[in-house]
Amino acid sequence: MATKTKNSVKFLSILVYFLVLFALWYVLSGYLKPLLLFFGLVSVLFVSWMSLRAKALDNDALPLKLLLRLPFYWLWLVKEIFKSGITTTKIIWNNKPSPELIKIKASQKNSTGIANYANAITLTPGTVTIEVEKNDLLIHALSKELSEDLQTGEMDRFITGLDK
Repeated sequence: MATKTKNSVKFLSILVYFLVLFALWYVLSGYLKPLLLFFGLVSVLFVSWMSLRAKALDNDALPLKLLLRLPFYWLWLVKEIFKSGITTTKIIWNNKPSPELIKIKASQKNSTGIANYANAITLTPGTVTIEVEKNDLLIHALSKELSEDLQTGEMDRFITGLDK
């Protein structure tokens, strides 16, 4: 019975992956002509087939529960980017950078969560993820204030909460 449930979840994940890809194709192309819709469908089928064949769609490649939490994550990330942008601007205007390299442990349980965490760090101005080694992230921060902000663990907890 567990295998049947696992297969149905995998099928549902593949279906959602296909639908998200097709929606993305449509939004980016904006065409409603039958021939172009057909080509879009064929291209999305091809990409889906190649992803399956390459075993790129593991269990955490497109978690369905994440789709519901993404809008909240994006809003939170925009807020963090804005806050960090203001801090970085102050550091640059005052000409007082104090760069630091820090190691941070990621508490995410899968590769998608760790990649989301590393990308969120890099997206916020003043910090860059230099290296990811298992659950350890090497981060370059423009100042002590930015590195201390990361070390509070707020971003780590928020992104870990996406996967629950």
